[in-house]
Amino acid sequence: MAKSKTFVLHDESVNTYGFRMLTSGVNLDEFRKNPVMLLNHNDYSLPIGRWENIRIDGGKILADAVFDEKDERAAEVMRKVDNDFIRMASIGAWPPEEKSDAYSLMLPGQRYPTVTKWTVREASIVTIGANHNALAFYDKNTQEVIDLTVAGAIVRLMDNSPKTLNMSLLTQKLNLHDTANEAEIVSAVQNLMDDNARLKSENKTLTDAIDKANADRDAANKAEAVRLVDAAILTGKLDAKAKDATLAMFDKDFSNAKAMLEAIPERQSIARQINNAGTGATNLADLKVKSWDELDKANKLTELKDKAPEIYAEKFKERFGVDPKI
Repeated sequence: MAKSKTFVLHDESVNTYGFRMLTSGVNLDEFRKNPVMLLNHNDYSLPIGRWENIRIDGGKILADAVFDEKDERAAEVMRKVDNDFIRMASIGAWPPEEKSDAYSLMLPGQRYPTVTKWTVREASIVTIGANHNALAFYDKNTQEVIDLTVAGAIVRLMDNSPKTLNMSLLTQKLNLHDTANEAEIVSAVQNLMDDNARLKSENKTLTDAIDKANADRDAANKAEAVRLVDAAILTGKLDAKAKDATLAMFDKDFSNAKAMLEAIPERQSIARQINNAGTGATNLADLKVKSWDELDKANKLTELKDKAPEIYAEKFKERFGVDPKI
């Protein structure tokens, strides 16, 4: 077998298409399962070999080329590689899974987003790659060594790589004439960016104002709910034990809870019953001041029980020391 040669399959420099891919976002799992070596990314022809020792080193993807020496085409390519007629390798990747427009990731000459997550499809020996830094280098046991700080290769991101920019369409979208120069286009784009930033700021201001109004309304509703529930307990509309449950109803639906509470009638006290008794007020007052025995002798206990069961219960307990079973 011929001496093994190592290629830099990928680095993070800007390729001729105008984008770059971060090594930190690469997925090599599928490639390691089927590390085919193609010629010029032609997957309609049989592989010319395989890649071994696939690894990441200093932001670069490296692999050792193993040619199928019994294949005439592969043997010819291996000869050209060994004799330094071919120096480049190329990764073929699936379309990007994630990319970023972050300015901090852009490098000089970069025109398109930075790919931050991607998967390797295959790797090929190529005559000319999309990254002109793509070079092969020998390992420590060989004579030829190329400095890894300048060597590297990344050629094809995906089959549908970025197309030539349609300037006419761009100027039309920017409401510029077809002969607009670069400065005019940059100015128009900057105006759009400024408008976008202003709208985002205004939208945040409105959102914050709405959030504050909603928070103020919720706080006012909570305070009103507590006031209404406390008042209902004082007037006898509501038992104190039901306070928390009623407040929870207000939290869920303030309007309906308020309507429900207003619909509950107030419980009248004994004094109010006496005051509102009309023509029967004197009789009820007379019954209240008499003792149990006096009422019993006057056969008024049944009347007292019917008209004022609370007073009846009080007098029963005074007489017998226990509550009556009414």
